[in-house]
Amino acid sequence: MNEAKRLVLECLKEGRIQHEHRGDIDIKNHLSTGQISVSQVEEMLRRALGNDHRESKHHLDRSVVVHVVKRQNWYIKWYFLEPDSVFISVHPEDLK
Repeated sequence: MNEAKRLVLECLKEGRIQHEHRGDIDIKNHLSTGQISVSQVEEMLRRALGNDHRESKHHLDRSVVVHVVKRQNWYIKWYFLEPDSVFISVHPEDLK
């Protein structure tokens, strides 16, 4: 978690973020729609602990590691596509 957390926080701070295209982006990615700010996501991730984090393989490309943090009733899901972080989901956990 430490390296993923450091890298994603660096990407957020430097504005190196993208959003994965999806049909329900207005519901599942509140960061891309502006319903939550970059600084709010940074703060949640900064406070995340190791047990808040898990990794899995991307459903379309099994070589891509996807990071998931569940923190403060929020679900944050992203992967790295150098030099950026690509956010798949940023939403309240109850929308899963």
